[in-house]
Amino acid sequence: MPQRGINLGATDGDYLPIVKVQPNYPRRAQQQGIEGYAIVQFDVGADGSVRNAHIIESAPGSIFNAASIKAALCFRYKPRVDNGIEVTVFGVENKFTYKLSMR
Repeated sequence: MPQRGINLGATDGDYLPIVKVQPNYPRRAQQQGIEGYAIVQFDVGADGSVRNAHIIESAPGSIFNAASIKAALCFRYKPRVDNGIEVTVFGVENKFTYKLSMR
C-alpha cells in the first residue's frame, strides 16, 4: 500500500518575496519637492539574495537611483525551485515610486 503523509523535501515553486524594504526618500528631492520613480532590475540568487541591481528607467533624471538600488539590495526572496534545486532568477524588476505625503 502506498504511503501517504507529509513531504518534507523541497518542492518546485516560483520565487516569492520575504523581505521588501522601502527606500529612503533622497533629502535633496524631498527639499525640492520632487516626486518620481525608479525601476530596478536585478537577479534573485539561489540563496534568495538580490544581485546585479541596476536602474533600467527613472524619472526625473537619476535623483532616485541610488536610494532605489540600495533598497533593492536589501530585498530577500524564497528562491525559485526547479526539480528540487534552488535556481537563480534573472531580470526581476521592481518599481519604486516616490511621492511626498500631504500635510
